[in-house]
Amino acid sequence: MATFNFQNATLKISYETGVDEAGKPVLASKTYNNVRENVTSTQVAAVIQGIASLSNYPLSAALKTETEEIQF
Repeated sequence: MATFNFQNATLKISYETGVDEAGKPVLASKTYNNVRENVTSTQVAAVIQGIASLSNYPLSAALKTETEEIQF
């Protein structure tokens, strides 16, 4: 039976820094590594809101990515 083995997780926060000539949003992002495996969505949301509150730009999106090794 195969199992998943947590390797790492990252958090990417995107901000809208302006608009281009076509009126489309221009985004900038910052990635944070070493997110713990056992964090809850509520904890992650609180961290995102805290970090975003320090930015001069509005929060556009946030993405949490986990990498897991598949062990056979």
